[in-house]
Amino acid sequence: MLSAVRSTMATKPTEADLPRLAGAAALLAAVPPALVTLAQEGGVRAYFPILALIVLVTLGVFAWGVPSALDLDEQGPSVVALGLAGLALLTVPLFWTGLPALLGAGGIVLGRMREDEPEGRSLAQTAIRVGAASIALYLLLVVVDLLG
Repeated sequence: MLSAVRSTMATKPTEADLPRLAGAAALLAAVPPALVTLAQEGGVRAYFPILALIVLVTLGVFAWGVPSALDLDEQGPSVVALGLAGLALLTVPLFWTGLPALLGAGGIVLGRMREDEPEGRSLAQTAIRVGAASIALYLLLVVVDLLG
């Protein structure tokens, strides 16, 4: 699965790639919180609400948000990409929810889809950078929490 995502991200993603990318983002969002939650008290019972949130947000971002943003005119998709990436950065303190990974991945995917367009190119590139930084911070906090 990761090799398919890697080859997809090497080229400009299309709407046909969204289900595969959504699955990879959901996996990135679900596994670290599972490790954190299952390592602490509460176990599986505490993880189910987080998993439900991850599923709902994945559907919202990749089944509705990104395709709807692609229908917008001019800079619209790039603005939505930057909004998703910005929300990812804002949710980093809530890393145990997996939201930074989902929102950051949505911003990256939408930014990659629009980075070749003349209008909104700089916004799309900024969304890619902010989304990547959010995911990196998310993973760093997960590691710190597991080690701490």
